[in-house]
Amino acid sequence: MSGPVRVVVFGATGTSGSAVVRQCLADDRVAEVRAITRRPIGFGHRKLRDIHCHDFAHPESIAHQLTNVDVCFFCLGTSRRRAGSVAAYREITLTYPLVASDILVERSPDHTFVHVSAAGADPTGRSLLTYAKVKGEAEQQLADNGVKRLFVARPWYIRPPATRRGPGVALRGAVGAVLLGLAIDADDLARGMIEAALGDEPGHLLRNRELRALAARYPSASL
Repeated sequence: MSGPVRVVVFGATGTSGSAVVRQCLADDRVAEVRAITRRPIGFGHRKLRDIHCHDFAHPESIAHQLTNVDVCFFCLGTSRRRAGSVAAYREITLTYPLVASDILVERSPDHTFVHVSAAGADPTGRSLLTYAKVKGEAEQQLADNGVKRLFVARPWYIRPPATRRGPGVALRGAVGAVLLGLAIDADDLARGMIEAALGDEPGHLLRNRELRALAARYPSASL
């Protein structure tokens, strides 16, 4: 992409989304960050626009905020357990990104869409695991949704920054790091996705290996 870009981040207060916001604010290649959240993001910055959306299944009220967007990072998600039911999990995992994509395709047809999925997602629909089947369905429908350039990130365990870790999170992160390097730092995930989006390669899958390689090329910056 040529010139500073305008990005929108869904799920900007979560582990991956907040990392994307921080890295984008520190990146001279990014002119503006529109953070789409249910609650205030909690800090200000000259490049940050804090945009509240109370119903991600029906975000028509913020459709005008999705005009002239160069990159969308869709980091909003949950686990099947936290969702409480399969129906709720499908809405968050499938409906939310597809509705956002619909608006962006109409309002910003040349944008790049970067979707945070998960390792094990199965676009064939054959998996017996709910999370794999629904995440795979979301990937497939996004690919068929008219998005000009789509990157799908499939991280394993995302290790939060030290400032966001409780004792239990720190323990799980350590275990994940031992298990064949399956854990990826939230900042490396964010840097990898940003580097992919701002590069010139066609959209493709981003697994931990690709994300780390892209993150290693990321220009160093700090807020």
